[in-house]
Amino acid sequence: MKLKDLFQNLFGKPAPQPEMTDEVVLKIINILERARADEITCDDMFMQLDEFVEHKFHGRDVEKIAPLLREHLDICNGCHEEYAALLSVLENTQNKN
Repeated sequence: MKLKDLFQNLFGKPAPQPEMTDEVVLKIINILERARADEITCDDMFMQLDEFVEHKFHGRDVEKIAPLLREHLDICNGCHEEYAALLSVLENTQNKN
C-alpha cells in the first residue's frame, strides 16, 4: 500500500481544488520570475515601512532609496495595503493643517 493511499483511507479523499484561471497562473509566473535572492520578507517591510512612507510623503525618490521595499510592495497585497493606509493618514493629516 502506498503512503498516499494510506492517508486517503485514514482521512478521506482530499477536497477537490478549484481550477486556477489563466490570470492567476500568469500572476504566479510573474511573481516567480521577479523573485530574487535578496528579496525582503513582510516582517522586514513592516520594520521599515514608517521610514519608507515618510520618504514617499516628502517626495523623495523611493526607487533609489529603497528599491527592495518598492519591489516588495509591488508584489505583496498585504504590505501594499498597510503602505497605502499609512500614506493616506499622512496626506489627510497634512490637508487638515
